[in-house]
Amino acid sequence: MGVLKLLRPTRKKVVILAILVIAAFLVFNFFGRPKQNQLQFANVTRQDIKATVSSSGNLTGKSSADLRFKTPGKLIFINVKTGDKVFAGQVIAGLDTQDLSIALQQTQNTLRDKQATTDKVLDDIHLFQYGNGGFESVGSANETMTQRQLRTTAEVARDNAFDSIKAVQRDFQDTVIISPIGGLVTQAIQVPNQTVTGADLITQVVDTSTVYFDTDVDEADLGKVSLGLPTEITLDAYPDSVFNGIVDQILPQTKITTQGATVVTIRIKLDNPAVTFVNGLTGQAAIIIESAKGALTIPQEALREDNTVVVQQDQVLRSQKVIPGIRSDTDVEIKEGLQENEKVLLS
Repeated sequence: MGVLKLLRPTRKKVVILAILVIAAFLVFNFFGRPKQNQLQFANVTRQDIKATVSSSGNLTGKSSADLRFKTPGKLIFINVKTGDKVFAGQVIAGLDTQDLSIALQQTQNTLRDKQATTDKVLDDIHLFQYGNGGFESVGSANETMTQRQLRTTAEVARDNAFDSIKAVQRDFQDTVIISPIGGLVTQAIQVPNQTVTGADLITQVVDTSTVYFDTDVDEADLGKVSLGLPTEITLDAYPDSVFNGIVDQILPQTKITTQGATVVTIRIKLDNPAVTFVNGLTGQAAIIIESAKGALTIPQEALREDNTVVVQQDQVLRSQKVIPGIRSDTDVEIKEGLQENEKVLLS
């Protein structure tokens, strides 16, 4: 009787049994069955394709000048501010010249003194020579050793005094900054009456008559780049705009990046970009090595190493030999072997 009572179905036992059956079913379906990888396909499409060499860089002008004083001093005036246009030869800034004016007067006085001394020595020599032989005896050829030494000493002192004047006059020139180029003032100190040194940047002028984008290309890609290649520039400040240009210069000097890579600077001449020029704006350059319009293309992952693809036709997969062409960052041109709208397997 106890066994029969244990085996007798009850509502509680039926519910527990149902829960166990459902749990077993779910475990089998989610963990027991082997998963099948779903094949992915892409259509053969017709589009424009470009092979590029891409690298980052900066916006700049045709040339630039960082203007500093050669000697320290008190800044008296600065005639420009950031954003101004200047012309070549324009006076930009100047230092206090009071001390130099005093020094110039002192050197001029010294020259007058040394010149008078020289004249006196020569007069004495010539008078001595005249008294000992007349006019025919006057001249350096008839000087005694003592006379020659006196004359030479006086003339050297006079010449040194003259050189001192030239040095002070040169220092006067160094108290004024004159722009060597015309262009846009991109930096300018704005605090006069302060002491500045030769290390202080007073003004930076950039010639914006031609706008360039300088970019560093890895030496491994240099063989792909040549003068005149079209280039597309995107600036971080204008992410929705593309600026066109051409490779204008390949600078004949390598440099090493902080990561240890060897790069070469490429100068790209932009076609009059309609943007406010800001020296140093960062961006990306895509130098177009090859391009084709309306080419048949497939994703690069569909092309195998042996230049074959797997084509789906009537739910059947078959291998197809193709001839690839231009490769972009994501796609590859197919010159022969496929037709538009065919489906290819992605590996």
